[in-house]
Amino acid sequence: MIKKISILLFLSISLSYGCKEDEKKTENERENWWLWTASWNPNDEQISVGGTQDTLRIFSSKTYKLVKAFPMEGTITKTKWHPFKNQLAIAMQGEKSKSLIFNPKSKESIQLDSLDEFGVRAIGWNKMGELLAVGDYSGSLNIYDESGKIIKKINTKQKGLIGLDWHPEKNIVVAVGEKISVYNFDKDSIFDIKPRKEEVLMLCIDWHPSGEFFVTGDYGDFEKDFPPLLQFWSANGDNIKNIEKSKAEFRNIKWSNDGEILATASEFLGLWNKDGDLIKQSKSENLIWGIDWNKSNSRIVTTDGKGKILIWDKELNKIKELQY
Repeated sequence: MIKKISILLFLSISLSYGCKEDEKKTENERENWWLWTASWNPNDEQISVGGTQDTLRIFSSKTYKLVKAFPMEGTITKTKWHPFKNQLAIAMQGEKSKSLIFNPKSKESIQLDSLDEFGVRAIGWNKMGELLAVGDYSGSLNIYDESGKIIKKINTKQKGLIGLDWHPEKNIVVAVGEKISVYNFDKDSIFDIKPRKEEVLMLCIDWHPSGEFFVTGDYGDFEKDFPPLLQFWSANGDNIKNIEKSKAEFRNIKWSNDGEILATASEFLGLWNKDGDLIKQSKSENLIWGIDWNKSNSRIVTTDGKGKILIWDKELNKIKELQY
C-alpha cells in the first residue's frame, strides 16, 4: 500500500505541473490539451504527435497536413520511431492504457506485457532496432525484442522511470527518475549516479551522437527554490557541467543528428552548443513539452501544453503551425 501511494503521489506531481498558475485557461485557449511528445521518423517523411487527447496523430513532413489520426485509450507520453521500419514504440499511461508497438500503415499493434499498471513514460529503440527499452512507473527497466517479447526485467530501485536513451553505438541505456541508472545490456550490469544534493525528479536524457557524453534535464523543485538543471555527464558518469538557465522544468531535450546543437523544451525553445552555451532561444507562450529534429537538422518540431504543434527552422523562425 505504501508503494502504491508513493507512486500515485509521484504521478500527481509529474502531471500537475503542466497547469501552473501562469498557464490557466483563458476563454480562447485549450485546457489540458497537453501534447507530450513529437517524433520525426527516420526517413523524414512523417511526424508523430501524442498527448492527453487519446489520439495518435501522424502528419506529413512535406505538406505539414494531418495524414491519419488513430484513437488510443489513455495519454500518449512518448513515441519513438523504429530506426529502419515503419513502426512506432508508444508509451502510454492511464488505467486502461497499454503501451505498444504500432505500425501506422498496417495498423498492426503489439501490446507490451509485464509493465506497471500506472503506465510508462520512458521508451526507446537501440541503434539497430532489435531491442526496445521501456521504463515504467514501478522503476522497472524492461527490455523487449522487436517483436514485443520481453527479454529482461531490471529493478533499478527507483520509484519510477521517466526518461531513457540508448548509447548511439553500444547496448547501454541510461534511465532517469529520481536518479540516473546506467544499464549495460551485454554485461547485464547496472550502476547509479546521484545527480544532485537535492531530491528532484529527472525528466529527460539524451546521448550526444558521439557517445562520449550525455545530457539530462530535470524538474527542479519550485517550492524549495531548487532550480531546474541541464546537466552534462561523461559516458562514465562524471559530472561535466550544470546549467541553470530555465524557470520551468526541462520537459524534453534532443541533440541534432550531427551533434552540433542541443534543442531543449521548457518555458522557451533553447538551442545550445556542445560546450553548454545557450546560442539561441525563443520564448514560448505555453510550456513546451515535445521536441525533435528532422533528419537534415534544418527543422525542429515542438508541442506544448495547450495543444500547439509548431515547426521551426534552426534560426528559431516559426515556419508553420500544424492544424488538426
